[in-house]
Amino acid sequence: MSDQTDNKSRIVFLALLPVILLLASETALFYLQQHLLSFVAIFAFAVLSCQLAIQIVFVKGEICNGQRFRLVKVNLWLALYWAGLLLLGAMAAKRYIPLALLIGAAILLLICVWQQPKEDIRLQRGILLFGTVCGILGLFCYVAILLNLPLQDGLIYSPFSQLLLGLIMANWQLRLSRNRLQGFLALLPRLMLLTLLLNALYSVGILLALHINLMLLTISSSAFAAYFALHLVLGILLFWLILKQKVLDLGWLSLLLLLTLCLPLLLMSAYLSI
Repeated sequence: MSDQTDNKSRIVFLALLPVILLLASETALFYLQQHLLSFVAIFAFAVLSCQLAIQIVFVKGEICNGQRFRLVKVNLWLALYWAGLLLLGAMAAKRYIPLALLIGAAILLLICVWQQPKEDIRLQRGILLFGTVCGILGLFCYVAILLNLPLQDGLIYSPFSQLLLGLIMANWQLRLSRNRLQGFLALLPRLMLLTLLLNALYSVGILLALHINLMLLTISSSAFAAYFALHLVLGILLFWLILKQKVLDLGWLSLLLLLTLCLPLLLMSAYLSI
């Protein structure tokens, strides 16, 4: 009985770990940017991307009820992140409507995952379809946020670095819930590497656009050098893991999570220090 309790406590702690890291980062940045009128979450799209990747598993994955139940329990801990964003948004001087809509869509997606029935397959598909629609609407809300940001901030809020973080978190949840979709798990590292390459190209494109429009950068060149060096480190690591066919266990995923988390934080810290 004691071993079972210890195992449950370990799973809860590991499920909460990425959520706590992201929410702690959001809270620190919120207090460091108190001069801003409205609060824009930096990792909202990453968490939403994680939810949508898990949604694919629920909709298309051939998993038994036991795997489904374990994955639902792990996935629901993301509600803590959205609750934290609601609190931070309420504390901001001005409410930011697109972010509020994104949070609402993500919470509805979580509720649909939580309330999916086990026995009635047709009802289950209907509820999951509604959740998918909510998730897609959340994506449009993030696009609206991105389009309203200054061009330079597009680097910090890059959808590709957010997607990379979301894929890592989705892999984390699948491993933690002992999911057996080996084909999907083997595909995720390749998607991560592709997303990382797209983020590098996206970042170069933003820099070129800033140069063409004669817009001055407020982030130092050393911060950009470290930013692209981190891309190189992540790319080599992912390529090696794929080449050696390494299983992405929680140890490897922890390293990838921390390195990817540093991508936007590195630019943001350089921006705040000026």
